[in-house]
Amino acid sequence: MAPALLLVPAALASFILAFGTGVEFVRFTSLRPLLGGIPESGGPDARQGWLAALQDQSILVPLAWDLGLLLLFVGQHSLMATETVKAWMSRYFGVLQRSLYVACTALALQVYYHVLGLGEPLALKSPRALRLFSHLRHPVCIELLTVLWVVPTLGTDRLLLALLLTLYLGLAHGLDQQDLRYLRAQLQRKLHLLSRPQDGEAE
Repeated sequence: MAPALLLVPAALASFILAFGTGVEFVRFTSLRPLLGGIPESGGPDARQGWLAALQDQSILVPLAWDLGLLLLFVGQHSLMATETVKAWMSRYFGVLQRSLYVACTALALQVYYHVLGLGEPLALKSPRALRLFSHLRHPVCIELLTVLWVVPTLGTDRLLLALLLTLYLGLAHGLDQQDLRYLRAQLQRKLHLLSRPQDGEAE
């Protein structure tokens, strides 16, 4: 009973995170920023603002591009996830089926970046951020270590594999003082932004 109770806070935190992400997504996808802060009430000003937005080419054209790019990404994910397409890909590509799916997903994202003129995603990062990424461990490493060590028994070959990969993950990558200073500066910057009053709030 006690171990099950320990899962309650984790489940609650997961729910709050998912709910907050959904709220932020709804706020992000709303037209209010495009309308220059039109009141959210259903008054005549709000209705006129929506009508004006739906007739403004400078708003409709970017929205059409966004919709097309979203449909491209969703369509690729949905189509290639169907049993028919997966069976066809498995028949002709075998074990490379999943790799092809990931490659097509990356291609869809590259089209998105190309249309928006963003170029290579990492090219938008600062040299200090790129340096941090080169030293930072990926979260999937924790999953790998869990798979390697959390088993009922360890054979000699499995133990050797676990030891070598653990040693590699621990020594081949690591943060130094310069990375830590960069992370500290970014944290202070985020805290400063969060402490600023929002638009419309009293000083």
